[in-house]
Amino acid sequence: MRINLENGYTPRMAATLAYSQRDPVELARFFHWFGEVECPQLEAHLYRALCRGIREDADLLAMAALAPATQPPPNLLFAAVHYLLLGGAESKLRAWYPALPGGGQADPDSAFPVFREFCLEHRGEIEALIRTRLTQTNVLQRCSALLPAFAHAHAGAKGAPLALIEIGPSAGLNMQWDRFRYEYDGGAIRWGDPSSAVLVECETRGSVALPALPAQIPVAWRRGVDIHPVDVNDPDAVRWLRALIWPEHVARHERLAHAIEIALREPPEIAEGSAADVLPDLLRAAPTGAAVCVYGTHTLYQFPKDALRGTLEAMQTASRERPVDFVSMEGTGDRCSEIKHTAYRGGEREVSVLARANPHGRWLEWLA
Repeated sequence: MRINLENGYTPRMAATLAYSQRDPVELARFFHWFGEVECPQLEAHLYRALCRGIREDADLLAMAALAPATQPPPNLLFAAVHYLLLGGAESKLRAWYPALPGGGQADPDSAFPVFREFCLEHRGEIEALIRTRLTQTNVLQRCSALLPAFAHAHAGAKGAPLALIEIGPSAGLNMQWDRFRYEYDGGAIRWGDPSSAVLVECETRGSVALPALPAQIPVAWRRGVDIHPVDVNDPDAVRWLRALIWPEHVARHERLAHAIEIALREPPEIAEGSAADVLPDLLRAAPTGAAVCVYGTHTLYQFPKDALRGTLEAMQTASRERPVDFVSMEGTGDRCSEIKHTAYRGGEREVSVLARANPHGRWLEWLA
C-alpha cells in the first residue's frame, strides 16, 4: 500500500504544516517538506532521497506516526535507524552512512529499498525508540549565532557579566560556547580559545557587520533547564546524541566528541523539569550584579502551548524585579532561522530580530 500526494503539490513552509498531526496524508506532506526544503539547505542528500520514498510508503509513515505530538517524525525515524547502525546492527544500509566505518560510498538515490527493508526487519526496536526518545540535538555550530547575540546583550548591559540560562540544552554542550574557537569568513574574524579542539566556522552575509566581539564576554553564572537532561557519562545517551546528527555531517560528529570531552571535565549544571516550572527559581537564583540572559536554539517549537506560555510569562514576571533578556533561535518556516532578542523590562517586552541564519549556523546575516 502506498500513500500518494496530490498532483501538483509543491513544498510548503513548516509554518503551514501540521506536523503534530499523525494523519498519513499530513505526515506525507511533512516528509515532502522535510526532504525538499530542509534537507537541501543542510546538504543532507541521503535523507532527501529517503524522504521521497517514505512519503509514499504507508508502513514507514505508520512507524513515524508513533512520534510524540511535540516531536518531528522525520528526525526521530532517521535517528532511530542511525542509532541501531551506530550500535553495530549489520546491514547493507551501512554503505550509505558516511559517519560509519567504510560507509558513504553508495549513491543516496539508491538507498530507499535497503532502508525500508532495514526498518521492517527492526520494526519493534525502531518503534520503541520513536515512542520514547526526543530530538535533543546539540548543534554546536549554532553557537556562531549565539556569540554575537551574547556580545549584543553584554554591550546592552554596559559591560556587566552575564548570568546565562539555556532552555532545552540537552547535554549542555552549547552552554560551553565560550570554551570554543570561532572563525567567521575563513578566519577574517576570530574569537575564543585558540587551543580549543571545538572549531565553530561561519560565513557572514548581508551588509551589516557583526557587533564588536570583545576579547572576553564574562559569564558570572550559567545554568540549564531540560525536561530530560542528557548525561554525557552514559554511553547510550551519547550514542543517541550521535544518532541525531545527520549521517553526512562527519565534522559534526567530530565536534560533538570534542565538546563532550570538555563537558566531562567541566560538567554543566542542568536542572531537570519543565522550563515553565523551573525557570522562575533559576531567575531568582541568578546573582545580583549580573545581566540575566535566557536563551534557546530550536527548542520552543517542541513546547506544548501551556508550557511555552508559562516559560515566556516567567521571564515577563521576573522582569518586574530586574531586566531579563531572551535570545531565541527558531525556524521561520522558510529556508532560514531567526535570532530574536526579547527585552523584558518592568513587566513589559520589546522584540527585535537580531539576525537571520542557516538552521545549523553555517551562515549568519546580522541585522541589528
